[in-house]
Amino acid sequence: MIKGTRLLLRPIRDADWHTVAEWGQNRDALWGQFQRFQIDHLPLLHEAYHQTGLLTRESGFLLIEALEEQRVVGFVRYTLVQFPDADFPYPEIGFGVPEASARGKGIAKEAVGLLVDYLLSGYAAERVAAFTDVENVPAQRVLEGLGFQREGVLRNASFRDGRWCDIALYGILREERKLVRARE
Repeated sequence: MIKGTRLLLRPIRDADWHTVAEWGQNRDALWGQFQRFQIDHLPLLHEAYHQTGLLTRESGFLLIEALEEQRVVGFVRYTLVQFPDADFPYPEIGFGVPEASARGKGIAKEAVGLLVDYLLSGYAAERVAAFTDVENVPAQRVLEGLGFQREGVLRNASFRDGRWCDIALYGILREERKLVRARE
């Protein structure tokens, strides 16, 4: 578990699947409006949970629990990316706050900051990356607020809502995160 000032990042538990399943019924919840909506992913996620707990060295899925309300409001995830150098993989992250009442309160920023700090302290990686739809301005604000820099755009990299969409690549280096933390 990773504890922040207002929230806790923790592994998913059996009792959490009701909440995750509810999120999975709404496109804007679990996967977000900027993702392809594929309800078949939820059973695959549940199956992976039974095999690994959704927490391995190579990838993880953690829930965001608001401490004051003791309520799960979102998730963060990471996957080690082996491109362009398989000998030195680095974490690629994602996040979401499916509980609409918890949005716009800085929860995603705190959760992602906690995750990034955890990953940089636990892995020898020099960078953490994130991908987001170029139209997903709220996610870009979260990333930029934590010191991530937009590194480029993958043109027509995702098919959503009947059209090809561009994906922005964001990254933060270990030293950049240290500088941001020193200013906080």
